[in-house]
Amino acid sequence: MRVSRSVSAIVIAGLFAVPVHAAGIDCAKPGSASDHMICQDKSLLARDAMVKDLYVAALKRDDAGKIRERQRRWITKVQSCSDATCVRQAYDDQIGSLLRTKGGQGISADFQSNGADGNEGHLVIYGPVDGFLAVSLSSTYVGSGGADAGDVNADGIDSVVGLTKEHAELSRDECKVSLDRLTATTWRVSQAGQCNFADGVTMQGTYHKD
Repeated sequence: MRVSRSVSAIVIAGLFAVPVHAAGIDCAKPGSASDHMICQDKSLLARDAMVKDLYVAALKRDDAGKIRERQRRWITKVQSCSDATCVRQAYDDQIGSLLRTKGGQGISADFQSNGADGNEGHLVIYGPVDGFLAVSLSSTYVGSGGADAGDVNADGIDSVVGLTKEHAELSRDECKVSLDRLTATTWRVSQAGQCNFADGVTMQGTYHKD
């Protein structure tokens, strides 16, 4: 049973102008160790679908040659993975990168937060895909010295997370960032624990659709 299109097939399609609706991962006959891991993990299958969609979008609006080369390097990295954790991290890195392309932004939802604490937050969400969201969350802090004096810090976090009852959680080390969808155009972001973001930077706030 064919459940998703192979990212390698999409790269070949892009290189030789073959339609991108090419053959995909056949989970009845996985072709590699990484294919086996992807087929056995619902979250990896969702990530595979996200990469496919974001990659195709990026090819249309960004430098196609650079996008293809980046995808080739990423496929090599995935194929070298020996465990699901490695595959998952490789997917998350590539999804985060593709979300920041013009094409990725074009098919994603963009939310902004302007806090009184000097932070300007930016939340990009793609999905849900089979119950999972691709999230790129960043914030820029402008201190009392002002941007002209270089008193600026920025930080961010990318992840693919499950969405349950309008709630999702991202984590990095001892930091937990919670996302709650309040309306179709509004998310509330809160953080807890030792987040160790750049000085002055916080992700907390209410994010509204741009």
